[in-house]
Amino acid sequence: MNEIKLGQYVHGNSLIHLLDPRTKIICCILAVIGILSNHNFWYLLFLLGLILTGIKCSGIPFSSFWRSMRGIRYLLLITFLFQAVLTQGEAVFQLGALSVTQEGLMIGLINLLRLVILFLGSIILLMTTTPMKLSAGLEFLLLPLNKIKIPVQYFTTIISISFRFIPTLVEESITIKDAQRSRGAHFDSPKILTNLKSYLAILIPLLASSLLRAEDLAEAMDSRCYTGNPNQYRMRNLKYKAVDIYLIIFMAVALLVGLVIT
Repeated sequence: MNEIKLGQYVHGNSLIHLLDPRTKIICCILAVIGILSNHNFWYLLFLLGLILTGIKCSGIPFSSFWRSMRGIRYLLLITFLFQAVLTQGEAVFQLGALSVTQEGLMIGLINLLRLVILFLGSIILLMTTTPMKLSAGLEFLLLPLNKIKIPVQYFTTIISISFRFIPTLVEESITIKDAQRSRGAHFDSPKILTNLKSYLAILIPLLASSLLRAEDLAEAMDSRCYTGNPNQYRMRNLKYKAVDIYLIIFMAVALLVGLVIT
């Protein structure tokens, strides 16, 4: 468990693992609509509690999610600080020419909660759903778009491949970072420009290797005569259970409540 990487599927037989992938996708979509359409602090705390309950039911240690969140800690901090400083209102205290307002602190905290819920919800979806099941669930839900000539199967293939390579890219970025550090790169320098140059030394080779991997994958798919036809067998294996229906109804009711108390 200590070697779990960002976006990597974790095998398990928990309640969350056994849910239909369509159920998890629909619940995530409802949660996204809920947090984007509501700015009530207590409602967002309620959604965060649901996400934490789902993590607990998944059987995956909280430490794995905490390590994943460390990767976006600077984004969370910058989002909070920008809202606290740039939002006009009643000043709480001064930071030189800048003033931190009470309204800014509240809005920053609300946006912080939104980002955390979005991140944790997407991570628990990836960690408890295999790429094939996730692709089948997406393809089934988007299948009506075929009637207006939108090639859903190509879209779901791209999504499933992207999810599949998230752990690979994370692992490769760690390897490149260690290699650059051994060559004298400074990732913890107090100078922002030095840090940017160091991280560019990771981004450029990572992008190059990703393009090479994409080219190899495309050649492999062509050699196997990939046509992109809908996988009817995989979609027929998807079956809703009673718990799936109850969970979708619960999330729909939670969304409606959130829209009412906005």
